[in-house]
Amino acid sequence: MGKTGPIRSITLCALVLFLLLGATGPATAASANLAYADLGVGGSACCLVPDGLGNVYIVASAVQYGHTYLSVGKVGATGQVVSSWGIGVGSVQPQAAVLDAQGNLIIAGQTAPSGFPLTGALIPQTEPGAAAGFVAKVNPSTNQVLFSTLIGGQAAEGSIHVGTSAHAVAVDAAGNIYVAGETNASDFPVTANAFQRSGAGASNMVPRPYGFVMKISSAGDRMLYSTLLGGAAVNCNGGSHCVPITSDTTVTAIAVDPNGLATVGGRTNAVDFPTTAGAVQTTCRCLEYAGNGFVTRLNADASGLVWSTFLGGSPYGALQYPYGVNAVSSLALDAANNAVVAGKTDAIDFPVTAGALQAQLAGSLTALPRATDGFLAKVSASGTALVFSTYLGGSAADEIDAISIDAQGNLWATGISASSDFPGNAAPYIGSFYVETPTDGSRLMTSQRTPGRASGQAIRATADGTLWALGAPGSVLQIPGEQVQGIAVLGAASAAGLDVKGYVAPGECISLYGRLPGPAAGAGATLDQNGRISTTLAGVQVLFNGIPAPLLYASGSQINALAPYAIADLGPITVQVTSAAGNSSTFQMYVEAAQPEVFTSGGLAVALNQDGSLNSQNNPAAGGSMVTIWASGAGLLNGQPADGTIAASAVYVPNLPVAALQDGLSIEVLSASPAPGSVVGVLQIVMRLPQQFFGTLQLMMGGFVSDAFSIAVQ
Repeated sequence: MGKTGPIRSITLCALVLFLLLGATGPATAASANLAYADLGVGGSACCLVPDGLGNVYIVASAVQYGHTYLSVGKVGATGQVVSSWGIGVGSVQPQAAVLDAQGNLIIAGQTAPSGFPLTGALIPQTEPGAAAGFVAKVNPSTNQVLFSTLIGGQAAEGSIHVGTSAHAVAVDAAGNIYVAGETNASDFPVTANAFQRSGAGASNMVPRPYGFVMKISSAGDRMLYSTLLGGAAVNCNGGSHCVPITSDTTVTAIAVDPNGLATVGGRTNAVDFPTTAGAVQTTCRCLEYAGNGFVTRLNADASGLVWSTFLGGSPYGALQYPYGVNAVSSLALDAANNAVVAGKTDAIDFPVTAGALQAQLAGSLTALPRATDGFLAKVSASGTALVFSTYLGGSAADEIDAISIDAQGNLWATGISASSDFPGNAAPYIGSFYVETPTDGSRLMTSQRTPGRASGQAIRATADGTLWALGAPGSVLQIPGEQVQGIAVLGAASAAGLDVKGYVAPGECISLYGRLPGPAAGAGATLDQNGRISTTLAGVQVLFNGIPAPLLYASGSQINALAPYAIADLGPITVQVTSAAGNSSTFQMYVEAAQPEVFTSGGLAVALNQDGSLNSQNNPAAGGSMVTIWASGAGLLNGQPADGTIAASAVYVPNLPVAALQDGLSIEVLSASPAPGSVVGVLQIVMRLPQQFFGTLQLMMGGFVSDAFSIAVQ
């Protein structure tokens, strides 16, 4: 998960408790129906699109048998995945999607030109060997591609192939399609009266991406307008290091008003990016690659600007290679045609308004680089004033990645957070969040933390009062009434993993997070009359396809369970938390033969050195020595034990071969089996480090590979 960190940490002592009693977890959470899209290893969801009938479409990049394709899934009104289908094979990365008035999906993104199927293409060919943007119009009822086209130029870029990417898409009442993104194509197709007709692609050695905005007819057969949007000049303090520094502009968000005027947002470091007199901020606080956000409204034929403004704070650090992040990631128009924008910033002087919800950057001001906060701002319909502007974040790295406006005009935002002190309710997890503010952004009406990346990618508040939130792993949260109530699971994850997921292996240690019926203080595992981990704990059960799972820990916000071995070879299964206080909704998980993950703490695997001491940066292992780690998700074992069995000796070994990889190369594994006295769902793995150790490690079990982990080596 990168900067967001693990959902929780496990120390060696906590690991021992986990093996025998269960690990303590965070306290309190909130409610929803949960679904997972089946995206495969490496798949990523981009977009969530309500259909107006109580369902939503999930658009994603999915992986199957090593091939990447565009996936469209449908989640029904009850929060269950009801259908899924794919388009194209190759490097297809959808980045935006919208529904037109006829119920057709318009999808935009980036692809390898040779791998994307074209239907009535407006632009059938782009630069060979470079990424191209794409737009596809799809009838989701029939799975028919009505038209699809590449977006980009054909001219060779030279030694660095940046190509073109479509990041945002919108439609107007007539069904015309507006697509925006970035391009380095010097011959990017523009219309005769375009506001900017050239500028992208600086030289054969140095790229110079420009933003672009294109309007395509509803039938996909005409380019109604197309313009570049960017600048060429950058601030640099001189010296030879300035030679390769060039401008970089990208459009990341777009919205269209009832008059057909497109408003776009993004980021740039070009000091000559076009702005208009009287705009909120006419000067780019830019230096080298430290840039600003921007918000721009085009006129009806993209021949000029209605208004345009920068939005950002100043760079910091050294005069050469300074720091500075100011970027608009999402944009929506309210009923008064004001532009609501959101993104991230690390500037201490980002423009905020009087009485702002959060007036200052929350993190350390002396850090290099600083941790970003999210921001939420509303630019007036004239582009001349900020209706409101506020930071939103805690002391670690936070960002807002998507926004939505509900029928009452309230603002919803979602994003990624690593801050335990993120504003609002107490944080039982770190990872992601969603919030609600009134139309003036003055306070938080809702602030909900979600585990890992259970949300953070997209958010939509629909007319029926339902809130939908999407996480990049394909996690879909449906919140009736827009507020979490009752018993609900917000996310499932390997107890050793770094993120939520919709996959489970037989015997795997799984953690469920949410508003749960366990005791506030938490309860550890008990043994049944057969000496196995009991399937009932503090009155709570977790059912996998109706089979009770052994429970290691239960609290009001977290349950640790051992997936029953009987789920092996089943298709998708249902999972439900039950208790006398009530039951959660069922949610679906997909069964895999293995799901290996290594227990970690503080960025390192929980590991013992050869002398039995705890591995740490202050106590590293020697190259060529043996280390012991612990992992979950091995799947079936030989001489298959019953669920919840405590290993008396190392007699059980995984059916699948266990390998350890250093940057993809195999290293020696001496043993892999449950440690005597531990639950059989957790393996103790002894491996020998190479003499020359570098990089990161992964576990592989029968072709299934864990997240990367590290061991301190001297």
